[in-house]
Amino acid sequence: MKKTQLFIAFFLMGIAIISGCKKKSNDNNNSSASASALVIQTGAQTIQPGGTLTYSAVVVDSKGNTTPATGVTWSVNNSLGSFAGNVFTPSGSGSGTITASATVDGKTLTAQVPVGIYLPAVFAVVPSAIIWTTNAGTIPLTTVYLGTGTVSGYSYSSSNATIASVDASGNVSFNATGECVITVTANGLSDNNKVYVPVLVVGMPTNPLPVVRVAVNPSGKEMFRGETFTFSAKAYNSSNGEVTSTFTWASQHPEVATIDATGKVNAVSLGKTIITATTSGITGQAEVDVLPDTTIIVTPIMASIAPGGTKQFTAQAYAVNHMTKALNAIAMPAGLTWLIPTTGIPIFDIASVNGTGLVTMNSSATIGLSTIVLAHVSSATIAEGAGLIMVSDCNCGTTAAGVTHINVTSGTTVNLSLSSITNNMATVAAQALDASNNPVTGATINLCSDNMTVCSVNSGTGTITATGPGTAIVTVCNGGISTTITVNVTL
Repeated sequence: MKKTQLFIAFFLMGIAIISGCKKKSNDNNNSSASASALVIQTGAQTIQPGGTLTYSAVVVDSKGNTTPATGVTWSVNNSLGSFAGNVFTPSGSGSGTITASATVDGKTLTAQVPVGIYLPAVFAVVPSAIIWTTNAGTIPLTTVYLGTGTVSGYSYSSSNATIASVDASGNVSFNATGECVITVTANGLSDNNKVYVPVLVVGMPTNPLPVVRVAVNPSGKEMFRGETFTFSAKAYNSSNGEVTSTFTWASQHPEVATIDATGKVNAVSLGKTIITATTSGITGQAEVDVLPDTTIIVTPIMASIAPGGTKQFTAQAYAVNHMTKALNAIAMPAGLTWLIPTTGIPIFDIASVNGTGLVTMNSSATIGLSTIVLAHVSSATIAEGAGLIMVSDCNCGTTAAGVTHINVTSGTTVNLSLSSITNNMATVAAQALDASNNPVTGATINLCSDNMTVCSVNSGTGTITATGPGTAIVTVCNGGISTTITVNVTL
């Protein structure tokens, strides 16, 4: 096994500051709404379908004083989900913008941050969501891969380079205000090998805030339990000049890593946390990843199972080298347990797993729903493994007499786009043939998608329809005879 690059850079969860009014003249001692800004403290985020995010906001006045924002109205665009108070629940997949609005002294203040809702890929990108300004420098994207495959490199593209462009090394430049998505592809991997990073570029605020941006250095740190590391931070004004500041340090998940008043981090347990440095109401952030001494990898990492069907999953343990981060296969530690998280809601509890990793999909499972299967050992140093399970409509039927192979005349690669009405669907032309390459009369061609979040299929019409960004494998089959089509869906 070849261990590819493993390092974690910072997760910039920037702060959007957009004021809905102008500053009053000669009123520098007045903390009114005309010299205030609304700040979303939660920052830029990504979330998996089925999760929730709790947002918070504060009002920052011209002196940098903060007060909790009250009466905030929260919303999201692109029909990605809904809010119950300040709690966001996604209902779709893709990228969008969270908007907060509040009235202060009769004036409306608004702020925005990007959000992405995506199923996990086989690797990760840090930062996973970005909000930044056009005059604050570039941000590097860093890939994180702990797997048994071989990555031959990563490629990067932007959905709108006039807003944010990205070079061949993954450095993102911010060119104009607006929204776009950076796509990162792990070359050489076939299973769910794309990660999407939503980007929101905002303008500098016009209000006289003492600080508009905080940068934490370094941008991120990978650590093992018991290790320590000290971060530093700098603050900048609207002219991008450095401002002398005193910072308040905090960890969003102190159970993973703690931080003291000097910026010194202590790694406590496995997982990720965001380290924040705050001054004058503005927060800069970096990501800390506390790595496992041992990790478990589940195979396959993703599988589609028809209602009533089964799929065997396996697990392998690997020791993580503290110096090189390389993975070395080891015997599975005692106490391996397989489980599928349950919600208590029958429609979402779609599958079960036995003690050997055999997953059985409920016969009543709804096509398109997904869950995960976990391989877990009770240990503070061992990271659990996970495999993604989706309910498919795959039914290849019975092999017709005489069929020896399937010929797809429309091609074995299909490229679809969610943004194009004319290119979000394709028709598969295929034939079931005998040993002499003659079509077998009455042999039905069936289609099966291994990733319903990327594309759905209709065997009756022979069509493939894009449902979300990513890569899927569509099986074209007649009973036990089959071939495959690779489907690439872009935004």
